[in-house]
Amino acid sequence: MHRHVRLPAISRICLALVTTMAGSAAALGASWKPSEPVEVVVGVSPGGAMDRTARTVHRSLVRSGAIPKTSFVSNKPGGGHAVAYAYTINQRGKPHVIQVANSPLITNNLMGRSPIRHTDVTPLAVIFQETMVYAVKDDSTVKDARDLFDRLKKDVTSLSFSVSSGLGTANYFTATQVAHAAGADNRKLKVVSFAGAAEGVTATLGGHVDVVITTPSALAPHVKAKKLRVIATAADERLGGLFADVPTWKEMKVDSSLALWRAIVGPPGLSAEQAAYWESALKAMTSTDEWKKELEQEFLTPRFLGRTETTAFLASEENRFRAHFAEFGILKQK
Repeated sequence: MHRHVRLPAISRICLALVTTMAGSAAALGASWKPSEPVEVVVGVSPGGAMDRTARTVHRSLVRSGAIPKTSFVSNKPGGGHAVAYAYTINQRGKPHVIQVANSPLITNNLMGRSPIRHTDVTPLAVIFQETMVYAVKDDSTVKDARDLFDRLKKDVTSLSFSVSSGLGTANYFTATQVAHAAGADNRKLKVVSFAGAAEGVTATLGGHVDVVITTPSALAPHVKAKKLRVIATAADERLGGLFADVPTWKEMKVDSSLALWRAIVGPPGLSAEQAAYWESALKAMTSTDEWKKELEQEFLTPRFLGRTETTAFLASEENRFRAHFAEFGILKQK
């Protein structure tokens, strides 16, 4: 036999209010999704690896119905991604803006190039990781990775290196690791920065730069055409396919290994519901067979971290880069 307990009037009113508010919050969280074109921001010029990432994310999210078909990629090169990050930060509270992010979100600040930190944006997800590879023109006098290392050891200024998006990026970082291992002064390393990977590859093909350091996908067409030779990878293990015969620096007892990550961030001030939508949409995107196939074609390693994990990961990366930059003498003194 069930007994009905009659609540006092004021209690019934409070209970009704709480129930209504909870229902409204649940409905808001369940119903929010982009209602206007989404701007996918990237801090490089068209054509490079970061640009391709932005376009792959855009294409995949449109294909899944997560964002409107009228959404678009917005290239904002300059300042080693600083221009793009500044733009995104200025879109406070606007959930229809997301940005493809990588290490300059952390390293620019550590090197004194930008006041922006990873805590100034809303971390949404890490979507994959990749490795940096070293390549030279096919007829370059640099025979192999050991030859490059020996030249740096003898004279750190004897070779020039192409990196994209400014000093502090992952390709610059691995170059300083190799120079440091050679006993050279990292600050004298000859580095030429380009707005995107494609420009650096073109400069190397034209003989204007000795060594290009970038992602495998940016080099693959030129390696197949025998216009570039890949001589080393900054990875723990060898890559497969086209790059299966390329040694890692670690194989040569050179301490240079770097997993380059790609993340998606949003402007500051996003609501929990909006951030949760993006996390869910990005997780679904990275779970599709189409996405996995694209990663394989681009020589990328699958990796997904949600909002909470990404926030902690960025903090740990900041500590890691700070320690290395201090060791290499390139940390900006405050």
